[in-house]
Amino acid sequence: MITRADVVIVGSGGLGAATAFYLARRGARNVALVEQHEIGSQTSPRAAGMVSCVRKTELLTQLIKLAVQRIRAFTDATGQPLDWVHCGSLKVARRRQDAAILEQDLERATRLGLDVASISPQEAHRLNPFLEADGVVATMRVRDDLYFNPAQVAVGFARAAEAAGVTLLPHTAVTRVLIERGDVVGVDTDSGAIRAPIVVDAAGAWTRQVAEASGIRIPLVPTMQQLFVTEPLPGVRADLPIVRIMDAAVYMRPCDGGLLWGVYEDDPRFFDMAALGPRFQIKDMPLDAAVLWRYAEDVRRQLPVLLKAPVREHRGGIPTVTADGQYIVGPTPAARGFFFASGCNVAGLSISPALGEALAAWIIDGAPPIDLTPLSPARFGTTSWSEDELRRQARWQDRHFYGAA
Repeated sequence: MITRADVVIVGSGGLGAATAFYLARRGARNVALVEQHEIGSQTSPRAAGMVSCVRKTELLTQLIKLAVQRIRAFTDATGQPLDWVHCGSLKVARRRQDAAILEQDLERATRLGLDVASISPQEAHRLNPFLEADGVVATMRVRDDLYFNPAQVAVGFARAAEAAGVTLLPHTAVTRVLIERGDVVGVDTDSGAIRAPIVVDAAGAWTRQVAEASGIRIPLVPTMQQLFVTEPLPGVRADLPIVRIMDAAVYMRPCDGGLLWGVYEDDPRFFDMAALGPRFQIKDMPLDAAVLWRYAEDVRRQLPVLLKAPVREHRGGIPTVTADGQYIVGPTPAARGFFFASGCNVAGLSISPALGEALAAWIIDGAPPIDLTPLSPARFGTTSWSEDELRRQARWQDRHFYGAA
């Protein structure tokens, strides 16, 4: 057990591990990556592993384009494996009001340099025969999108960080961040204190628990997300485009000869991580298959395969959803040296290379390479949501991830 570090990162999911790796690449050596369970073992490996390049803002689009570059170069940069497939995607509108939003997406994406086009429902079916044209009003094809093996990202970044000199501390729980006269001075853990002037709260589902132990409130909610992976199916190819149905918030992609599919629910389950106890792990989360089957019924005209394909895996995670649907990245004004890398909004793993790299530069240089003000914890100011209001906002943001009206 170490007693001193220049930077302590709490949490070894995609965001925490990427930050550790990019700190090491920039020459930082006295960095500790602290994880209460196994390294990279919680929500990150249970994600869907999809990259969506058409985002709601120019900043997010810029960041995800950078993340795609880093995903493509992951093995060269880290020496660790990452299986990815450049397949493109189909974003599907079933309602006229969503078709209008799709037109806005198309204009913005084109202006920002993405390879997108409006195509007919019949052409969409030709590109992915598992998507039927019945009930489809409009479709946008995004050639830039891809998917990857989510189990390889956090672990790969962590192993590469360790090879570059970062200290990995698995099975070490941070109980609070130590703050004296407004400055971070370290962390307390169940194995002893670590003195450090900078702490990054990248604790995923436990982000609030870590922050609130030091009197800092952050408006995000640990939120249930689950998916199915089907048995191998005739006709499934690895390069079939991802399908996203806007109003149903259902997604589907190829996975090991079968199909991986899930949904952004309209009434997801939220969690109080403190109430679950210190031994709780994401693998212990109770799953609810009935939720997924309900949404499969909703899209049965467009994706009838979902109701027919036998399921070989049912998994889920607890990502964090914020009140405004944006990531929370950067220093908090509540304490000097206290940084956040959280608020993934069920899309953190895909963008983690870009956010981790930017946060590492922010820590080393004192400023990020691009303006991340819209993601800063400071944007919440003195706003104090009640828990009910926070959950209401998070519920809306989760359901409307694809921008449906």
